[in-house]
Amino acid sequence: MDFRVQGLPTMPALSPGRIRPLLVEQTQEALTRHIRETGLRTGDRLPTEAELVRSMRCSRNVLREAVGRLVSIGLVEVRRGTGMFVGSADAITSCARLLGTSLAISAEDLVEFTDFRRVLEGAAARRAAAIATAGEIEELRSLAQAIDDAGIPREESLRRDQAFHLRLMEIGGNRLMAAVLRLLIDYLHVSMDITTSTPRDTETSFRLHAAIVDALERRDGDAAEHAMEINRRHTMTRLGTGNVGVNHDAEQA
Repeated sequence: MDFRVQGLPTMPALSPGRIRPLLVEQTQEALTRHIRETGLRTGDRLPTEAELVRSMRCSRNVLREAVGRLVSIGLVEVRRGTGMFVGSADAITSCARLLGTSLAISAEDLVEFTDFRRVLEGAAARRAAAIATAGEIEELRSLAQAIDDAGIPREESLRRDQAFHLRLMEIGGNRLMAAVLRLLIDYLHVSMDITTSTPRDTETSFRLHAAIVDALERRDGDAAEHAMEINRRHTMTRLGTGNVGVNHDAEQA
């Protein structure tokens, strides 16, 4: 059985802090696909950690983080001293239903989701300014810079954008808040897909993300929350909801 993660971007100068969140996402996706496509049922045993590390060619820490995310949505159950098993049928059904929601997400849904993100990510950004380590802030800066690397496909850019926001939530939020945003990943992906221009406006993207990280580096919670609010307003404008209180002068600050 080969769970090898495919399609990892070739980025020769990539630092470990920059690539780790992407590896975790790919590992999580590979495990999810395996469970769905091989017909495993509730309670079926999954390979051991050592087997998964070997076959997926990832580190134990990356695997454990990916498994932890699947545990948080009920797709995997970890029994201490026994191993890993497929989660409950209800949880799997919920996940499958969630995976299909992207086809039915309306503009109104996305506006409400963006407003919901404002509450979660604003609080996370403010808290991250107070508690994030220097290493975590540098990791976020590397992720922000990677979003707009020259020559990468648009879909890869969107995936890196998601990784930035999920990592910020993990650093500045709490496990429940991060799990909620991961559960709504389809909404996040569709929202980014609709509001990201083709070709991507890399200058605006970099400015919006850099403002968040700069505020974290200054340990300025107010500025971090404000930078996240500007990010939300930009999204709302791209969704076609009018200016929604956007102050374009403020966006340039």
